[in-house]
Amino acid sequence: MNPILYQLPSLSTLTEKIFFSLVYFLFGYLIVNILTRLLNNLIFKIKRINNRKLLKKTQTLKPFIDSIISAVIYFGVIIYVLSLWNINLTPFLTGAGIVGLAFSFGAQSLIKDLISGFFIIFDDQFEVGDYVRIGSYEGKVTKITLRQIVLRDREDNTIIIPNSQINGLVKIKKTD
Repeated sequence: MNPILYQLPSLSTLTEKIFFSLVYFLFGYLIVNILTRLLNNLIFKIKRINNRKLLKKTQTLKPFIDSIISAVIYFGVIIYVLSLWNINLTPFLTGAGIVGLAFSFGAQSLIKDLISGFFIIFDDQFEVGDYVRIGSYEGKVTKITLRQIVLRDREDNTIIIPNSQINGLVKIKKTD
């Protein structure tokens, strides 16, 4: 007895395989659009937010969440279409796991930046417009993203600090 609960129908002709592959990609595209619009309307409501802090958080996180939704849905569609074409997915998934592991070792600082940025945004540690000292750098925060903080110092220099390198932060009242 096969442990798979649902078996793909065996499609015999090339035309049927191409047709159903296109249908699955179209279905994936529609699902991505529906989910991102639903997320916009139900959760973010960007145009109706009056709270400035909440607006900045939603504008920062919306593209990130949209890209995660797209990646998950399209990955599922690709796996389903490959199995429709009777392609053995075991080597593909094993190779993807090994490549993912290698990539994760290489992207450790990027992942640290993203996690740190996520907590900086949600903990309201500081916001755009605050005057801060981060390590030996001091300046006005001009931009906060999931990857980095951008400061403008008194000499109008731009300072970009990756979020993973923020070890200490001092919020300073600007006297100007």
